[in-house]
Amino acid sequence: MDPARADAGRVWTLARRATAPHPAPCPAPDAGGAPLDDASSHLMVALAERHRLPGLLAAGLSGMDVRLSAAAAAALRSLALRDAMITTRLAARMFSLLDAFAAEGISARVMKGLPVAALAYGRLGLRHVRDVDFLVPEDDFVAAHEVILAHGFTPMVDLGRVAVADLPRYAHELPYSDDQGSIVELHAARSAHRGGRDHAAAPLATVQVMGRAVPVDPFPDIFVHLCRHGASHAWCLLKWLADISHLIASPSARFDWEAVAETTRRSGSARHVGLALALAGAVHDVTPPPALAGFVGTVPSGLVHRIVAMLADPMSGGPTPMAMARLEVGLASGPGAKAAALRDFMLTPTLQDARDWPLPHGLLWAARPVLYAARRLRRASAGVT
Repeated sequence: MDPARADAGRVWTLARRATAPHPAPCPAPDAGGAPLDDASSHLMVALAERHRLPGLLAAGLSGMDVRLSAAAAAALRSLALRDAMITTRLAARMFSLLDAFAAEGISARVMKGLPVAALAYGRLGLRHVRDVDFLVPEDDFVAAHEVILAHGFTPMVDLGRVAVADLPRYAHELPYSDDQGSIVELHAARSAHRGGRDHAAAPLATVQVMGRAVPVDPFPDIFVHLCRHGASHAWCLLKWLADISHLIASPSARFDWEAVAETTRRSGSARHVGLALALAGAVHDVTPPPALAGFVGTVPSGLVHRIVAMLADPMSGGPTPMAMARLEVGLASGPGAKAAALRDFMLTPTLQDARDWPLPHGLLWAARPVLYAARRLRRASAGVT
């Protein structure tokens, strides 16, 4: 075997153990604290950067008999400290915006990110958080947009001729940043799939974040959404899988897994949840809750192996948009769900379509297949897949 490939495999084994809910002791020759060599140490740091989990990886390695080289250890600590500082700043921005939304009578809830860090790890600094995702009713989207602007944020995308009130027709989210680089995203739906627009009917729950109750979806919806979100990105980041593994490994009485199973069936997410559970088992040796175990068998053959191989490759650039679309269609349960997934990827006009083509909304729908094909041809001619 190629020594470099062997070293990469060994580092990946250590990384997945370190990010598991209960890090397993490292086998010899690292037992007793023998250091990794310089190349392997820096490969570990590269995995931490690629998978966006320096805090969790550093904490896990500290509980194992593994020592990185001095330079790599310093680099990992620096990355973990950076993430902790960003998380603290984002939490402050989240609280101020929630207060501002409430003052304007806007019903906002927070998705993923900080609430998941609190649920899965109990410590915010262990999870890389890039932004804060706010979900609001579509009727409040413009008002929420104005609140975010008033707090010093500016949109990160060019809306062109598209009015803010019309944006939910073409995109489910709008990202903003402030002068410190903090990012928030305003959502009119939980995902790009049209089935996410159920905010008004969805019940509300809370999660304690830094001692404050933060409005969120109930846990079954959070868990299923995390599984669907990971699948929509072809599970290209170990960070997302670590969230699933740590949530599953929480004390069994903490979450109602029967309710999660019911939400999974009701939302047509059996394969999405099954894939997440199968990956958690393959990477972190996590056993699924009994109520969810049946979903693992819905996963297409060979899919877990392909995704784990991509995760383990420190040089992988991740899946292409086409690969992600194929996975989403493949995971959809039944002809109707597959047709809806194809509609979302190929027929539904995007914000780019609305910016580039000054057509009424109905005509954009009619022209979308041609626009999709033209864009694919341009990408192919430019050598982009």
